[in-house]
Amino acid sequence: MQSLPAHFARLGRALAVLMCLGVFAAPAAFAHAYKAGALDIHHPWARPTTGQTGAVYFVLKNGGTTDDALLRVETDVADKAQIHTMTMDGTVMRMRELDKLDIPAGKTVAVAPGGIHVMLIGLKAPLKSGDKFPMKLVFEKAGSVEVSVYVQTPEEMRKGEENASGGAGMSDMPGMEGMH
Repeated sequence: MQSLPAHFARLGRALAVLMCLGVFAAPAAFAHAYKAGALDIHHPWARPTTGQTGAVYFVLKNGGTTDDALLRVETDVADKAQIHTMTMDGTVMRMRELDKLDIPAGKTVAVAPGGIHVMLIGLKAPLKSGDKFPMKLVFEKAGSVEVSVYVQTPEEMRKGEENASGGAGMSDMPGMEGMH
């Protein structure tokens, strides 16, 4: 069994490969992208929920020559939206709120399950598969952009990826095994 840092490194490399292959430029039913200054925001999505909390994921690519940062997230579907990081301390999962999420120039940052995510606290209604909702991302230099967050199960994500890429989904990529 590999260590979690090694797994996250492989996950990041696999996401970068996917971006190079153009998977995130797929049909709107699967992927949707937004632009804010030099930043590209790819496929904001959330899992269906049953409780009062949820999480949102996406990929940020800084195509510019200067660093930027995600300062805050706003949405009406929850009382609060916070940028969180998740780490493992032995067998204990620890989450902590970040003041901001740095996006270095020329780099890609994955806001993905098992790592950095947007935590939705105090959901006003459960997130149901097939729904979408608006969310505003506020960046230090690029300003703000409103995105649509698609509510999908991991299986729906994989099916959309397979359709968009002609049969090879993320779970077929190195480092993406067991992506659930």
